[in-house]
Amino acid sequence: MEKLLIIDDSKFWRSVSSDFFKDYFDVFTADSGLDGIKKAFEILPDIIITDYNMPDINGIFLSLVLRKYESFENSGIFILTSSDDKINNFWAQKSGANGFYSKAIFNNKEQLSFFVNTLKNGEFYTKKMQNYQTITRDKIFEIVEERLKEEIYEKEILNLLKYIRDEEYLILRLKDLFSELFSFNSFLTLILSESEARLYSFNTNISKSHAKVLMLSYFERPTIPNSWSFYGDFNDNSLKKLKNFEKYLVRYDNKEHALLLFENASYELKNVLELIGESLGIVFSTINNFKEYLFASQFDSLTGLYNKKVLMHKIEEYIEKYGENTVLAIFDIDNFKSINDTYGHIVGDKVLKKLSEIFLKNTSEEEICARYGGEEFVILFNDFDKALNNIESIYDEINEYNWSEVLNDNRKVTISGGVAVYQSGFKITEFINTADELLYKAKRNGKNNYYVFDKYGEGVV
Repeated sequence: MEKLLIIDDSKFWRSVSSDFFKDYFDVFTADSGLDGIKKAFEILPDIIITDYNMPDINGIFLSLVLRKYESFENSGIFILTSSDDKINNFWAQKSGANGFYSKAIFNNKEQLSFFVNTLKNGEFYTKKMQNYQTITRDKIFEIVEERLKEEIYEKEILNLLKYIRDEEYLILRLKDLFSELFSFNSFLTLILSESEARLYSFNTNISKSHAKVLMLSYFERPTIPNSWSFYGDFNDNSLKKLKNFEKYLVRYDNKEHALLLFENASYELKNVLELIGESLGIVFSTINNFKEYLFASQFDSLTGLYNKKVLMHKIEEYIEKYGENTVLAIFDIDNFKSINDTYGHIVGDKVLKKLSEIFLKNTSEEEICARYGGEEFVILFNDFDKALNNIESIYDEINEYNWSEVLNDNRKVTISGGVAVYQSGFKITEFINTADELLYKAKRNGKNNYYVFDKYGEGVV
């Protein structure tokens, strides 16, 4: 017969419950929460029915304590409430109890029968303890305090998600929170997603290359990012190597999202990370999901360049900021349909990606590269002379590149272009059309060249 422990500070309810359940279970009783925990460890009951409101420790915290031990992982724990009990829903969900029932069910045969069947058919059991230890009052409150601490930490960590639109600030706040919980000399965070890897340094004074190699080495199945960004106090002239550090790989939904590394951390670090591991997983998973969402909404998925929607906003920003120094260059791949028809769309995609790499390589971070259409690209510059120099470099590299690596024959890939300088009073559409007309003039006049329209007039280069 299964063992049932009834815990209630009311002698009346202990008597009523015992008399009723003795026909179904081997019944034991305890007259307080602390006595109930003590007897639970001695008796190892399969099912525990506890009062919610008791003077020393309530039923929710009693359930929290018992669930802390492996022996009670599969025990049935049920909490009985009176009509005037006000249950804290948050703690009720965290308690680990199998169910909450009102004591009024003893006045309702149908509800009471349902409750009995729940207890009998629940396949509840308690395992024997490997090393029995007498649980003290201090230990009970230590467990409750730890659980309270865990909930506070989790709340603080999850609260960081309100800064999701400013990842750099979010990581700074996370570092500050860690500083309040334990001490460390320096802190590194690597966040990996397909679109971008972001590496943050706080007080490390190490080179980017050392940090990158070190952090990646602790991922088991690292995501390969399209690009890398570095934030913080990196020093590429430094020969310093991090040695005395603790690391923590952040996982969520069977995926590795980030690595945290602390130099010369205090002993509290491991305990804190154990408590907040799941919350960290949620935060970094959300950070990466948001990053991928932003990337998909702003960038072309094939080339990694800005998409047309973002480009239109960037043109407005450039004109507002640089005025008549704004230069717009538009390029189109010559005979691209023939490339797709001859080699297939997979090879065509490789051509698009390679050209995008060349555009990015020959432009600076402040210049904007975008995929405007199928095989059309736009680059924004803020200086006319620099624009022409960069465009020349682009044409040189395209013409010198060994395209047989992509096409597997001797065919060359070329582009035609049109370059326009912004004129006061231009509408954005007029600005783009000016460059576009020059592009098609270059197409009509032999391809593999570009025409320029500046304030002095039109010219071919």
